[in-house]
Amino acid sequence: QLFEQHHLAVFRFIYGLSGWSLSEVEDVTADTFMRAWKARASFDGSEHAALGWLLTIARHQVIDAARRKKVRQRGQITKSEDWDEFLPADHEENPEWIVIRKEQDEILFGLLSLLTTERRELLVLRYILGWQVKRIAAYMDLPENTTSVYLRRAIEQLRHSWPTDDK
Repeated sequence: QLFEQHHLAVFRFIYGLSGWSLSEVEDVTADTFMRAWKARASFDGSEHAALGWLLTIARHQVIDAARRKKVRQRGQITKSEDWDEFLPADHEENPEWIVIRKEQDEILFGLLSLLTTERRELLVLRYILGWQVKRIAAYMDLPENTTSVYLRRAIEQLRHSWPTDDK
C-alpha cells in the first residue's frame, strides 16, 4: 500500500536529486522500498510521516549510489536523455520549441549541479513534488522562514547563473 501511494513521489525525488537515467532511478527507487520494507518494524509514525521517512531513505540511497558510481564531483547532475520521457508530453510543440526546451534543460541541469545537495533537495521538494514550505521545513527540520529564504536564494542563484545573450 505504501508503495502504491508513494512510489511516483519517491521516483521523482530521486530523479530530481540525481539526474540519472530512468533505469538507474528505478533501481534506486526499488532499493529504497526494499530498505523501507526491511526497516518497517522501526517506523512508528503516521501515514503522512511515511513519505518523509521514505524520502530520507531515498536521499541516503542516492548518496550511497553516487559514492559507488564515483560520479560525485561537486554533486554534479547531468541531464539524462531519458529526461524527456519523464516530462509530460506537449503534442502542440513545434520542432523549434522542442530544441529550445532541450537546450534549456541542459542548462538547468548544469546549473543545478552548482547548488548544494540541500538546496537542490529543497527545489525538488517544492517544484517537483509540489510540497508547501511548511511541509518542507518540517521534513528538513528547518524553520519555515529559513526554508523560504533558502528556496529564494537557490532560485536567485539559478536566475543569476542563467546565460543571457550578453554572456
